[in-house]
Amino acid sequence: MNRRSILALVTFLTAVANAPAAGAATIQTDTRCYQEQQEVVVRGAGFTPLATVNVARDGKVFASAQADANGAFVGKFPTPVMPNEVRERLYRLSAGDMITTAATTYRSTKVFANFKPSSGNPETLAVRFTINGFGLVRRRAPVYLHYVDARGKERRTIRLGTATGVCGRIERTRKRRLFPFRAQRGRWILQFDTRRQYERATSRRRTPWVRKPVRIS
Repeated sequence: MNRRSILALVTFLTAVANAPAAGAATIQTDTRCYQEQQEVVVRGAGFTPLATVNVARDGKVFASAQADANGAFVGKFPTPVMPNEVRERLYRLSAGDMITTAATTYRSTKVFANFKPSSGNPETLAVRFTINGFGLVRRRAPVYLHYVDARGKERRTIRLGTATGVCGRIERTRKRRLFPFRAQRGRWILQFDTRRQYERATSRRRTPWVRKPVRIS
C-alpha cells in the first residue's frame, strides 16, 4: 500500500470515528428564543421505545415524558421568569432514558424598551434607547418608535435601528432627542414595535411591542 493510500485510509477512518451514530437520539425546541414564561415545545426522537424520558434544564430534572413505540416524544413547559437584572439567558436542555441521552440549548428574553437618562425635561432631553426581545418572530427586525398624543393620534414615527442577535436587541442607539419635534403638553405614549405603519398594539398582536407613557407638563 503506498503512502497516498495510507493517508486516504486514515482520513476515512477518522471520518467514520467522528460521524454520529445511526439513530442517535435528538431533541429540539420549536423556536430559538422565547419570552420568559412563554411555552416551550420540545420534541425528542431516537429514544428507547416506550421508555420514560427525564427532561432537565441546566442539569436539573423538572419533567418527564413517555416515549412512544418509535422512541419519540413531545413535551411542553413554560420557560422560567428571569431575575429583573437579567435581560437574556441561555439554557441547556437535556433528555435521557436509562440508555440514551440527547441535549440542545435555547434562549429566553425579556421584552422591553427603555431610554436613559430617564429623567429631565422631555422637550430637551437627549437619550439613548435600549431594545430587547424584538427578534422573537423575525430575525434582524427593524424597530420603530411611534409618538402618539393624548387623543390617540400618531404624531411621528422614527426608525431606531435593527434588532440583532438570537433574541433581537439593540444595546443602545446613538444619542438623540427624546422628542424630535415640538411636542404639546399632556400625556404621550411612546410605542415601540417592528411595524413601520402605526397601529395601536394590543395583546392580540404576535410581534413584540412596548408602550411607555411620557408626560410633558
